[in-house]
Amino acid sequence: MPSLSATVIICTVDRCNFLSRVMSAVSLWRCSFQELILVVGPTQDDTKLVLLEYKDIINQVILTEQRNVSVARNLGLKAASGDIIFYLDDDVIPPDNWIDLHLQIYREQGASCGCVGGAVIDKTQQNFSLQFARGVNSRLSESRPVLSAIETAKYTSSPEWFRGVMGANASYQRETLVRIGYFDEFFEYFLEETDICLRLLEAGYRVHHIDAVVEHYVQPSHNRRDRRHLTCWYSLAKNTTYFAFKHGYQKLPLPMFLIRLSSLLIYRCLLRILRLKLTHNLPFYLLFKYIQESIIGVRCGWEAGMKLHNPQNWKNEKIRVKLG
Repeated sequence: MPSLSATVIICTVDRCNFLSRVMSAVSLWRCSFQELILVVGPTQDDTKLVLLEYKDIINQVILTEQRNVSVARNLGLKAASGDIIFYLDDDVIPPDNWIDLHLQIYREQGASCGCVGGAVIDKTQQNFSLQFARGVNSRLSESRPVLSAIETAKYTSSPEWFRGVMGANASYQRETLVRIGYFDEFFEYFLEETDICLRLLEAGYRVHHIDAVVEHYVQPSHNRRDRRHLTCWYSLAKNTTYFAFKHGYQKLPLPMFLIRLSSLLIYRCLLRILRLKLTHNLPFYLLFKYIQESIIGVRCGWEAGMKLHNPQNWKNEKIRVKLG
């Protein structure tokens, strides 16, 4: 891969203030890539004014009425012409040499390199803590987001664990994403890039980690009121359950699969919701609402995950559950 072209895709909705900062940063190193595409969701703020301000550096604006990051990423991907796709979040500021650092890995590793992921620092935290660095995931979506190179190698020596990336600092070879069938749009938020990494690995490509760091300025959205107060419990529960059935259901003994998935859901949803009662003085009606959304999400993810394997098996499973 001696010569590679790059496309940057920014998916955004209702973050015009910080989007302006992102676009200002991108404008400083616009010459380092060939194409800039913005995919704009059903925004209610002044995003259009930001787009007008930076229209000279934007190649294409795509509008979507869906608040679904996988849909937005697929729309950008289908419109892109670059060899390497860089998805840039609308609350992330990369360094000036971000593109070059990623492209260097693709040149060194060749056609087998399907994805490159770097580190992410949370700049909203007092100590600027690492959110991601050389992280791994399991087939049930359990995660170890911050590891050393030695720890990553130890985890990935097991077939159950694989290298993951954080969407805030990741790039992909465009043709590999097309070959594996794009992003799974069932993941409207959360685990979409984890699913992509595992599918790339299963298709024979490799995921590489680099030390390049981006700055993440966590912004409020329809999915979170602040860094800790998430509101997307339906999506977290649904996507956790669906991912586990999609990638781990037939890889583990059923009792172990159910125990680990249940433990993960309790940790990822129930315990975090209960913690909000203490940290945010969450009213009981909201507490029960979040728990109810999680339960509905588990059911939806379970049904969709079972259907991936065999529709007839899903019908038999429903009968067995009723009889049991």
